[in-house]
Amino acid sequence: MTVESTRTRVRRRVLPEGRAGSLWTSRPESGVLDFRGRRLRIEVPDPDEVLFPTDCGLSLLAAVAEAEDVELAGLNVLDIGCGSGIYTVAALAAGAARVTALDINAASIEVTRTNVARNGFAESAVTGVTADLRAYEPPTGFDVVLTNPPHLPYDPRYASDNGLEAALIAGPDGRALYDTIVERADDLVLPGGQLVIAHSSLADVGLTTRRLLARGYECRTVEVCEMDIPVLAYAAHRAALFHRLAELRDAGRAEFDGDRFSVHVLAFRRPA
Repeated sequence: MTVESTRTRVRRRVLPEGRAGSLWTSRPESGVLDFRGRRLRIEVPDPDEVLFPTDCGLSLLAAVAEAEDVELAGLNVLDIGCGSGIYTVAALAAGAARVTALDINAASIEVTRTNVARNGFAESAVTGVTADLRAYEPPTGFDVVLTNPPHLPYDPRYASDNGLEAALIAGPDGRALYDTIVERADDLVLPGGQLVIAHSSLADVGLTTRRLLARGYECRTVEVCEMDIPVLAYAAHRAALFHRLAELRDAGRAEFDGDRFSVHVLAFRRPA
């Protein structure tokens, strides 16, 4: 694993080809990682129902761990698409006062609560919400919003109806949740607060950035992480998936090279 710096001081992390879990400190039956001085352990009992965190998701934590301007201590945090609860647990480890864990999959809320307790944090500090983000009405805005949206395009040839699809597939262009987040940003992020996204290059990074910049948000690329496209769950439909991705690339809406793509960890700050 290498980390490079460009002249714009954007860190670039390049993961080896063909390795699963390169950002995990240890990954036997569960995952172990270090975040801001705390060792965290994440377990998922049924990976077909709740996605076990991939390098795509871990790239956000790897970037934020070293980002001094992404503060979490004492703040009110929203974890959109909480999945296994890895961001919720990390936020608590960094001293967040309260975390709201939101997911459309009820099983994710239960796994998140279990992982919070497993790591020794008070479950009372977490509010679990099972809801579609489009219908979610928060009682207040949040200081920090963390999210790693699903980013693979839908195709009926590999469609399924389980928690794994909810975590990976997002409409015909892979942008369904990104678009909802952009539309609802002012409902979720307090003035002066931050929206931190692990944004896949398969889902038009530029479109999200342009839309939020047009609304007055400041944008900083914290880190870019290059890795293999996570197709393990759809190995039997690899040809169909890559055919759809190639169509999006030809339309200028996806960027990848062979089996490799990148995750842009972006920090958007709402104007105060």
